[in-house]
Amino acid sequence: MLVARSIIAALSLSVPLLVVLYWLTIPRGTWIIVAGVQGGLTVLAAVAVFAVRRIRVTVTPHSLESRNLLGRVTTLGTTDIASGVLVNLYQSGSVETLPHLYLLDADGEVLLRFRGQIWPRSGLEKLIDTLGVAVERLADPLTVAELGRIHPQLVHHRTRQAARTGV
Repeated sequence: MLVARSIIAALSLSVPLLVVLYWLTIPRGTWIIVAGVQGGLTVLAAVAVFAVRRIRVTVTPHSLESRNLLGRVTTLGTTDIASGVLVNLYQSGSVETLPHLYLLDADGEVLLRFRGQIWPRSGLEKLIDTLGVAVERLADPLTVAELGRIHPQLVHHRTRQAARTGV
């Protein structure tokens, strides 16, 4: 879903721009520069799509392994995961909300965060069911600042600071 939406957004921005650039540069004979830039951007887009397709979570009876966008692998023992918090967070500058799942240890510290920009609600629900941990489901959507007041350990210190100062 994320990949498809990203491709549609990229095409809706780049196709009209490229049409105009080719229209302006073909008569002058400088279209090869536009073609080179388009080729480079296409390679970067393909690398990004490949990276997104490699994001995954694997749960076994003894461990949870998460691979992020940059390829970093985090492995946790399933016994280390004590609970979770599932919350809908407003996106900055929007009324749209996305689910976020925080997996916590016994001390309430965040072990892993799954963002709704990448993981659909159905995937998060499946992960919760597979892990079988108690999950606090916050009923109302929250801003990051509100989440920081209710559960300060879920929000990174810099994010809390920015939310307080209105950045």
